[in-house]
Amino acid sequence: MAANALAQDLSGWSDKTVCRLVESDGSAAYVEEASSRGLECKAPIKAKPVKPTKSKSNYSSSTKIDRFGGIAEIPEPANPNYETLKFYLYRYLYSFNIYPFCGSQSKEFHCKEFPPLYSHQVKASNDPYRFQSDLREDEYIKKQMQQTALLSYLLYEDGKIVIDEITPKDRFGDMFTNSSRYHSQSMGKTLVSYVAGHAICKGYIKSIDSRLDDWAILENTLYHNQKLIDLLNMTAGTQNYFKGSNQFSNSNRIATSPSVKDIMENELKGSKKSYAKYHYNNLNPILVMSYILHKAGNEGFQQLLNEVFTQKSRISGKAFFLKGDSTAKDDVSVWNQFYATRYDYLRIAKAMLDDWKNDTCVGQYLKTVHSLAIKKNRKGQHRDSRVRMPKGYAGFFHTNFKGMSNRKVMSMDGFGGQSIIIDFERERIVAIQAIHDNMKFPKAGSFNWKKIAYDTIRNGKPASNSTIDVTQPLKAVFDPQQLIVERESKQEAQRVAKEYWDNYYDAFDEAINLEANRVLFGSSADGSIMFSEDFEIEGQRAIRVDDRDNKWSIKQDKGGNSVYCNKVSDYWTEFNFGSEHWSDYSISYRMRFSVGTKGTAETHIRKTFGSDYRANIGSFGGVEIYITKNGRPKANGFVSTKTGEWLDIQLTASGDNIKYIVDGEVVASAIDDRVKKGSGFFAVSANSEVCIDNIVVNKM
Repeated sequence: MAANALAQDLSGWSDKTVCRLVESDGSAAYVEEASSRGLECKAPIKAKPVKPTKSKSNYSSSTKIDRFGGIAEIPEPANPNYETLKFYLYRYLYSFNIYPFCGSQSKEFHCKEFPPLYSHQVKASNDPYRFQSDLREDEYIKKQMQQTALLSYLLYEDGKIVIDEITPKDRFGDMFTNSSRYHSQSMGKTLVSYVAGHAICKGYIKSIDSRLDDWAILENTLYHNQKLIDLLNMTAGTQNYFKGSNQFSNSNRIATSPSVKDIMENELKGSKKSYAKYHYNNLNPILVMSYILHKAGNEGFQQLLNEVFTQKSRISGKAFFLKGDSTAKDDVSVWNQFYATRYDYLRIAKAMLDDWKNDTCVGQYLKTVHSLAIKKNRKGQHRDSRVRMPKGYAGFFHTNFKGMSNRKVMSMDGFGGQSIIIDFERERIVAIQAIHDNMKFPKAGSFNWKKIAYDTIRNGKPASNSTIDVTQPLKAVFDPQQLIVERESKQEAQRVAKEYWDNYYDAFDEAINLEANRVLFGSSADGSIMFSEDFEIEGQRAIRVDDRDNKWSIKQDKGGNSVYCNKVSDYWTEFNFGSEHWSDYSISYRMRFSVGTKGTAETHIRKTFGSDYRANIGSFGGVEIYITKNGRPKANGFVSTKTGEWLDIQLTASGDNIKYIVDGEVVASAIDDRVKKGSGFFAVSANSEVCIDNIVVNKM
């Protein structure tokens, strides 16, 4: 893609960019350009990954990176191609909610001037658990590694690792390694449960039936005086306050960004518990973990984490939980997003297995929550998916698997294909990491979780009576100093890898940016108009906005003019347009609330990777400008609106000046410089209909 973008003219490119491209690509055009400038660029340092063909891969064969309008994660239903998977892996490893980087533009690996994004870091053990191995080949798993978005597969049985597969070098292995700390996604919910078991056993919390009646910030909300087990089982009666699992109905903010106090004061003040039913959401584990922090205090909480992960699990590398990106450093608020290496996830799962097997206090906690499992009744996913196969839910574990309902089997599951299944009776663990899984196997965009995970557990034989003695001496077998050297070496390798991939994608983005600002569909030759769409599609040309969920369609008004209207839905309907590299620009369009509509229309500007400026306008007036990094309104205004009548809307972003203009009048404005660039986006609230026309994006 970069080569195509640069084939026209290289004269406008900096020497630094040309050298980057020489180093990452090595094509004749780049080398020739470097030579003509007298540049001494390094030789290519990266072997081009082998791109699987469509016939061999379970993913699209296109070479274009799809950034899905600048969102932070690959959408679950998507079928991304290899280049898109690789780009998002880069983001997951190096540039999305990651530990102590000094900002998105920094090449430093540790941040000294700014507080880290993690909440509490856990140190590596001085005597990490050393797995024994008796490895066997599994050709099907190897094939899945070559053809899907799988990163890691580990099978542990009879006290040994018997299958150990990591993504090959010519797939994703030049980026993902044994020392890569990778996100847990919702597997982190289960880790919160495990920490809660230790908190109960240490006396910070009396029992799973303890009521949350001693934390002032929960007062006058639905969570006050609730039993801990109701939060752990997702039966806290939250369903009236969420759209999906991570978005509040009344504000559209996501649950994983603000602090607990912020949420209680702004989203849930005066809320009432609804009837108890399974309602999966991302707030409950944040509350449980933050409640443990509240009860234990900072020092006790850190000691608790050290006991769970450093002392008991004996992890080999540092691990950490994150804070929400708009949560202050001292807020009593912990996100359950966790980062650890592939082997350390297995070490943690083994610690759970040992607790169960040895009937420790924490083992009794695990057995208790298993006995209190509730029915999920979830629909929508494929019947053989990671989500549908377990029919029960127990203390942030998935349980009661189809065909194994009477067995002591529980799993952790996370977005994108993160999965760990523990068979407590037969002492077997399957641990999987992936970039993406749309859960539609054998259709494209997925891997065969049923065969390599579920069937492995279901059909696995009971553990041998003559299992290897897994107890190991407490004294360090390795020289502690040698451990330090090895860890520093791994850290340096990660730093070098980050810098390399930063440079690689920086050069890539520069190519895209040049093209985005030079030629876009509907743009003007002088660049003053960066994008336009009037929804008149003579000749069956493609619509220039991206309606990914097929929720918008063209209609004809009374005069025969084409307008773009959303389909009324129980959820928000949206589309995006433009480039995530746009910086200073304005979005202008005509908009009309349909007669009888009660709702909100949102315009997003500079939308990229979880951040943007948004302007809301209601069908009965009222305007707000806010930034998604903290969700609080930056500016308010009022304008008279009437359903069925057209409004001329303009949202501008120039430097740190954000303005929302209705019918030529500035209704609200704000000063903020946290979001520098991003694409355009439009959204309509649930059960509302809006039509728009004549979108024009002007460079400012």
